[in-house]
Amino acid sequence: MSLSPIQQAQEIIARATRILVITREHPTVDTIASAAACSMYLKKQGKPADIVIPGFDMKRSPSFISGLENIRPSTGAMRSFHIALDVSEVALDELMYDVKDGKLDITVVPKEKEWSPKDVSFDHGKDRYDLVIALDAPDRKSLGSIAREQADFLYRTPVINIDHSSGNEHWGQLNLVSMNAVSTTEVLYELMNAWNGRLIDEPIATALLAGMIAKTRSFRTPNVTPKTLATSSQLMAMGAKREDIVNGLWRTRSIGTLKLWGRALTRLQEDRNLGLVWTALSHKDFLEAGTSADTLEDVIDELLAYAPQAQIIVLLYETPEQKDGICLTIATKAPYNANDLGRPLGASGTPNRSTACLVRQTLLEAMNHVIETLKKELTALKR
Repeated sequence: MSLSPIQQAQEIIARATRILVITREHPTVDTIASAAACSMYLKKQGKPADIVIPGFDMKRSPSFISGLENIRPSTGAMRSFHIALDVSEVALDELMYDVKDGKLDITVVPKEKEWSPKDVSFDHGKDRYDLVIALDAPDRKSLGSIAREQADFLYRTPVINIDHSSGNEHWGQLNLVSMNAVSTTEVLYELMNAWNGRLIDEPIATALLAGMIAKTRSFRTPNVTPKTLATSSQLMAMGAKREDIVNGLWRTRSIGTLKLWGRALTRLQEDRNLGLVWTALSHKDFLEAGTSADTLEDVIDELLAYAPQAQIIVLLYETPEQKDGICLTIATKAPYNANDLGRPLGASGTPNRSTACLVRQTLLEAMNHVIETLKKELTALKR
């Protein structure tokens, strides 16, 4: 009898010696919670694992989720480089090295005789990781810098792709993609509970529940199923701290962040036929709210929740850091691709979210240009 995908995942993880847990860029709470829960569970299984969230800023780390202290924003070196010298015929007497002008200078001194070039060989060592677990990443591009800098590694290393999005391209060697789940953390719970539910302790349960609560706005979205509610109940029975999650998500926002939300929501505009919603924030808005561009991810998430019927959300803003122009963020829901829609504007990022900056334009000029461009793109797609 063939193994189910969950059983296959268990077998692959059991054979791995060191695991890399990666996520997409621009992580949501569900993304971060998935990475933390996965890492903590693997540790309980005796599996060393590193977490990489591209470009992750620890200042955005949710305080109610454990296991985030070792998250890295980039992978670093993935394998060693070996230089071998055959000393079987000519013995080594001294070894010296130095770094000069960006070059490693190695000097070897034989006891007698001498070596020839054929005695020297070069090769790559083994990869640091023999398994990748990708969380909430619909395709390779969504991994951002990891996809660009470690493309060869991703193609030669087995990938378990875990997600809940209908836009997932099933790009892993093994794909645990459940479109009936409300979050990636819900898919992870199915894997963990089927494997060994007794290992789901309070911190893991809290992380899993946090992803589900954040993704469903505390179970208020229309995709919540009876299974989702049953899973949340089971996680609370396992010790998940629901009150800490709710307080951390919605009851600890700064006054500045709330003011910025209010300004963005007040200026919200939409084109219902195209499913397009947009708003703008000025330099003055940031000054009067007493906050910075660091809070914009929260603003985007709030706009997505406030306008659930919208398929494309656009936020334009000017900040002190971008004195010469306007920055924009495009957030999309399936089937739209933020990278594709934003390409004529020079935007890049992930299928869910892309960013760009437009130099030497006022906020109004930029907004008119961006919205006109997107309307043309969307109209062409609907033909």
